[in-house]
Amino acid sequence: MVLWALVMAVVLFMLEARLGSRTSVEWVGIGATALFGAILGWRRRIAATFVAPIVSWLVAWFPLWIAAMIRDGFFKGLVVGFFWVTVGWLLIAMVEFVWLFIVATLVRMLRGSSGRRERDVIVFGPDGSPH
Repeated sequence: MVLWALVMAVVLFMLEARLGSRTSVEWVGIGATALFGAILGWRRRIAATFVAPIVSWLVAWFPLWIAAMIRDGFFKGLVVGFFWVTVGWLLIAMVEFVWLFIVATLVRMLRGSSGRRERDVIVFGPDGSPH
């Protein structure tokens, strides 16, 4: 999860600072998120899709603020960047969550069940015999 968050921090930094080809950077972010979602689905860890955007935000918050200062200048980036990086992150987190959840769910459905189910419940009575 941390590796994915680092990749997303670099992708978002490059998008915010307008470095590199926008299309290429976006596809790297989409691909990294799809790969991480596939891993979560394969390992049956879909609940991690709720936590992953928070981890991504923790890793990317400060670099995105710096990128806003690069793009808009120091003072404007300091104030406006702080607002957009903090509040605008809700939209980014929602998109990350939806994409992770969709991919993880599809991979989990394609993989099927684990096959590890308890067959019967055995209750032992007070005398130690099964009932």
